[in-house]
Amino acid sequence: MRTIIALCLSVFLIGVGTSSAQAASQDECAIWLCLPGGFPSGCGAAHSAMIDRIKDFKSPLPSLSSCVVSGDGGGMSHDYGVAAYIPPSRGFCTRAGYETYYDYTAKMEKQRYVCLEREQIPARYVPGQSCRDVNIGEGTFEKRPLGCTRTAYYVKMYNEDGTELQIDGSSDDGFYYIRPWDH
Repeated sequence: MRTIIALCLSVFLIGVGTSSAQAASQDECAIWLCLPGGFPSGCGAAHSAMIDRIKDFKSPLPSLSSCVVSGDGGGMSHDYGVAAYIPPSRGFCTRAGYETYYDYTAKMEKQRYVCLEREQIPARYVPGQSCRDVNIGEGTFEKRPLGCTRTAYYVKMYNEDGTELQIDGSSDDGFYYIRPWDH
């Protein structure tokens, strides 16, 4: 990880002295340095620049070549796209049984079969799909993928050799998810 941050830092520092002809701002170029570390302390401006880029319908990161004085920046690259956000849910019933209740209409106790315990399903993302309303007939709409509520964005970074760069704070699938509604 230190090697990756050192590489990013050197690329970033080369880009700091660039002329005003370069396309990306200093804060935007800092995204290349801060994203692999999961936007640690001192990277607030870079994080804000990334959110602003997304809200302006741009790539989360500027082209690396716009952040360096000469060359292509060492071949690092990134991939990004939309991801449907599915919030945590109560999930599936893991234990069911009978419960006794009083039926006031029949004026007697009755039993009914109910779910007694549920498994919590954590929030998850579906990369490559946006959350959308789908007409399922007769004017009824349903969110697809099922259970989604909003569309987030993802970023993946790659080293010069094409191997995936692990981003601190990324999910188990290697994607770094961005939820613009939190900002």
